[in-house]
Amino acid sequence: MDYLTMGEADGTTKYVLVLKDELTHYCELVACDAPTSDVTVVAILDWHKRFGLPAKWSTDNGSHFRSAVMAELATRLRGLQSFVPVYTPWINGTVERINHDILQVVRALLLELRLDTRSWEYLLPVVQANLNQTPVVSLGNKSPMELFTGLPTSTPLDTCLLPDRGEPLQEVDLSNVEDFLNRLRESLHAMHMDVVDRKERRRLYQQAHKKGTTCNFSVGDFVLWSRIDTRLGEGKLLVRWVGPFQVVEAKSHSFMVRHLLTQALHEVHGSRLKYYHDPSLEVNEELVEHVSSQGLVLGVERILNHRFNNTTRRHELLVSWIGLESIEDSWEPLSVMLADAPVKVKEYASHQDDTDLRHLCGVEVQ
Repeated sequence: MDYLTMGEADGTTKYVLVLKDELTHYCELVACDAPTSDVTVVAILDWHKRFGLPAKWSTDNGSHFRSAVMAELATRLRGLQSFVPVYTPWINGTVERINHDILQVVRALLLELRLDTRSWEYLLPVVQANLNQTPVVSLGNKSPMELFTGLPTSTPLDTCLLPDRGEPLQEVDLSNVEDFLNRLRESLHAMHMDVVDRKERRRLYQQAHKKGTTCNFSVGDFVLWSRIDTRLGEGKLLVRWVGPFQVVEAKSHSFMVRHLLTQALHEVHGSRLKYYHDPSLEVNEELVEHVSSQGLVLGVERILNHRFNNTTRRHELLVSWIGLESIEDSWEPLSVMLADAPVKVKEYASHQDDTDLRHLCGVEVQ
């Protein structure tokens, strides 16, 4: 188990509790406002009532996992609570890996559906279904749901109704339930043993081939940039691999890359770049539109107005962005703008007669 910070949502939710079965990779995602012991206990009990008691649950050393409530739960359920050593996240790597997958899928869905990053909470059921029902090579091309429950994986084609496909209802003889159950257990056991064997072979292979590779890009190549924007704080929902960018200069240990939309130049270390395409790539409108939708960080030109949104129950500012036209001005949450551009927000508030606004911005009320 682990808590994953997702950032601001439309409501008060900021975190996701991730529960994952180590062998089959089956997972459950629980959205919550804060990482607390209460959320963890309820999640374990929900797992227990559906699938039975997990013999062991492994977590980091967060206070929400080491609390007296968690210890009492382990005692009452006869479960074993295990903690990984401090500063060794790779030991709990099975859940750290799925955290990466969750962020990757959420980013892709937000871009594809053109949703605000604060809408991530509504995507969690889709993300969980995607992770649990997608066949995985390391699991013998079986899905986590199939290995964990024995249920077949559903596909988008299941919704198609074929006129000539007449499938009669299957009759179940309850007198043979014990036989069916034994066959199911044998089938699951065989699949689990295959998964264990594949994991061991993969571990030995990776151990033998654990070597680095030298990055080598030519001027004109298109690359992806693994970018972390400090202005966004945690910002885990912003796309990590952004681009493509075009290489315009190769230095000894870094490269100068050009943004396709703004034409801005950036010096990036080679370890933060990944090859995308050779210079023959056609930069068309579709590619430029894709680049523009990747969470481009904009500067605040000025703040035009403010309001209280009765629908979302929050204060908002009308923001004019540097490099964009007036028609693209947008209403942004006051809390977000205070974190991103505190100087301009407080300067705007100091010239307003709205007492509530000045108080929220920390400006002295005269």
